[in-house]
Amino acid sequence: MQEGLNPMEKISDLFTTKLTIGVTGFSRSGKTVFIGALAQALVCADAWKQKTGQGPLAQFGPLERGQFRAARIRDDVHADTPQFPFRQVRDSLATHDAAWPQATEGISRLVLDLDYHTTGFYKRIKTLRIELIDYPGEWLVDLPMLEQSYAEWSEQALALAGTELRSSWSEPFFAQLGRLGTGEKFDEEQAIKLTGSWAGYLQQAADYGLSRNQPGRLLRPGALRNSPVLRLFPLPEVCRDSPFGKGMEKRFEEYKKKIIKPFFREHFKHIDRQIVMLDLLRVLQQGKQAFDEMVETFREVLPVFHYGRKNLIPWLGGTKISRLLFAATKGDHVTRGDRANLEQMVRRMLSLVDDRNELRSQVADYEVMTLASVRATEDRMTVKAPKREILYGRPAGEGKASQWDPGGLPLDMPPDWATVFFEFYRFEPPPMAEALSEGYPAINLGKALDYLIGEDLK
Repeated sequence: MQEGLNPMEKISDLFTTKLTIGVTGFSRSGKTVFIGALAQALVCADAWKQKTGQGPLAQFGPLERGQFRAARIRDDVHADTPQFPFRQVRDSLATHDAAWPQATEGISRLVLDLDYHTTGFYKRIKTLRIELIDYPGEWLVDLPMLEQSYAEWSEQALALAGTELRSSWSEPFFAQLGRLGTGEKFDEEQAIKLTGSWAGYLQQAADYGLSRNQPGRLLRPGALRNSPVLRLFPLPEVCRDSPFGKGMEKRFEEYKKKIIKPFFREHFKHIDRQIVMLDLLRVLQQGKQAFDEMVETFREVLPVFHYGRKNLIPWLGGTKISRLLFAATKGDHVTRGDRANLEQMVRRMLSLVDDRNELRSQVADYEVMTLASVRATEDRMTVKAPKREILYGRPAGEGKASQWDPGGLPLDMPPDWATVFFEFYRFEPPPMAEALSEGYPAINLGKALDYLIGEDLK
């Protein structure tokens, strides 16, 4: 039972079914918007009860069958842990000058109680409690480090930093590294400076859309910001035998033991359902190198979602995830006809990543769909022939909304990069005057929720 609840609430909790849903994705993939929009849609679901197939929760079976009654946000549950900033997210999108909310950092939670009618002859009112756990996808990228020594990780990280696409961002770090003596004693001030340069390089790579950025906690430190254990970066072989190098090696092992393993052990064992947000459109815009890196990143981190008889990560002790959803976000940034293509691209990308069929053979139930948690565009057609689908919205930097043609998505996977013609416009949210009472317009938000929990509300 939760501390701080009154006796009646404690008794009620005994008869409440509970589900934990993990929500993850890399920076700008849409985690924050998804959680905020989903919670607002559930709170406002009553506005759509007589309008089957409409509203943000269209295709959410319990609502369309008339079973769903109401949702309540439970601030009193886990009141001593970081809470997802639902009201700030809601308000940033619900004003006349609507803006995308600030990204969350670290782990946070949002708990909702969903009241519903059971089916069958004896109908009863029951409660399903869902706990949404928001955690950064950047933390998943650290998983491969567990199987590496400091020397192996350093060689790999430095080689990646020296590639053509990344070299301009990592140049300040390499310049500073060049001034490090081969017999250098371990010095915390020196470590702070080099960590700052390495973190700056990682942030620039992440802002571009690249995903293999380690240590992931440097990008999303959460409660560990400024902690000595995060003063970690790779060193070339010539420096690794020095006292400074030995100090870094010790810190590398400490990072694995105290940061990476506890995160997976303490959080994954509690997750019942999982949604992974994929911003494939932004990666596609950046081209082949960014796309190839995303594929390789997912190939390395996908084992954490494996479960069943063969646990590929024995120290995890098994997970209980029963449903896994891969959501291609920003579905409103492509034309209506391309949304099915976007979903198909994700399926084909997963086939590239899971070339040994390990995911498909070990995951009991997983799905792929296109998603726009808050819709920022309208679907329109050109007036003049040949008529074609276009989008109506306001990209960042534009003063007003107008018509935009993003081009078409490639059908091949991997794409023929010489023939890719797609323009990713980062559309801003439009004013949504009715959002506080009706929720935000969305694409497949109700369908995603139905996949994750629909069967649990029967």
